[in-house]
Amino acid sequence: MLEHVLRFMTLGTVIVGMTAIYVALHTNNRRLGADIFLRYSDRVSDLRRRLPVAVFLEQGADGGLEVTADERRAVHEIIHAIFELYELKVHGFFPAEIWKIREPDIERLLSLPVFQQELASLEGRYTKHPRLVAWLDKIRGQQELA
Repeated sequence: MLEHVLRFMTLGTVIVGMTAIYVALHTNNRRLGADIFLRYSDRVSDLRRRLPVAVFLEQGADGGLEVTADERRAVHEIIHAIFELYELKVHGFFPAEIWKIREPDIERLLSLPVFQQELASLEGRYTKHPRLVAWLDKIRGQQELA
């Protein structure tokens, strides 16, 4: 009888230990995903601060907004950072719930005329990433409907 009690206690200890390990790994993965997302988000925010306010206005939709070489480089860096962030999301490095927090802001940013102009110039660069191309086409389609 005592032997059965000790076996059940041992089994209970193993189950509690496995549960604790699972919870710790799950929490760590969520924390790591959030940290990755926040670092990329900070990077995009820092780059956005380098751009003039005129870039963020809906005016200039004809593509006539002049930007300096440094501003164009900042726009390209933002686009590439968003691409990397999107690929991290697609491959499960952070939960979709975290992505949904900033997705509307990212889509609004990418639909601005300067970003659309630069995305058009980079179009061939992302052909091997069909999910990204489909997402960018969705953003472009939403912009055309508005």
